[in-house]
Amino acid sequence: MKQPASRKAGARSRQRALWLLLALLLAYLLIWPLSALAALALAWLGQAPSEAVLSSSIAAFVLYPPLVLWLLCVRRRVLNSLWLGGVSLAMLAALRVLAEAG
Repeated sequence: MKQPASRKAGARSRQRALWLLLALLLAYLLIWPLSALAALALAWLGQAPSEAVLSSSIAAFVLYPPLVLWLLCVRRRVLNSLWLGGVSLAMLAALRVLAEAG
C-alpha cells in the first residue's frame, strides 16, 4: 500500500528542517574554534587582544552565512559534514592544548 502524497511531503519537510538545523549547528561548530584560533594568532602576532577578538568576530560573522549555504547546497552532505565535524573537533583540541600551555 502506497503512502499518501501529503504524508511523504510531511516527512520530506521534516527531513529538510532537520538538515537545516544540523547545517546551522555544524557551521557554528566550525566557526567557533576558527574565530578563537584566529584571535589567538592575531594576539600572538602583536595585535591588541581586544582588537584581535573584534577582528576574528567580524570575520566569523562574514564566514558563517556562506558556510551554511555551502552545507545546504553540497551534494555529499554526510561526508562533508563528517569532515567539517572532524576539523572542528581538531581545532577545539588545539584550543584546549593552547589554553593549558599558556
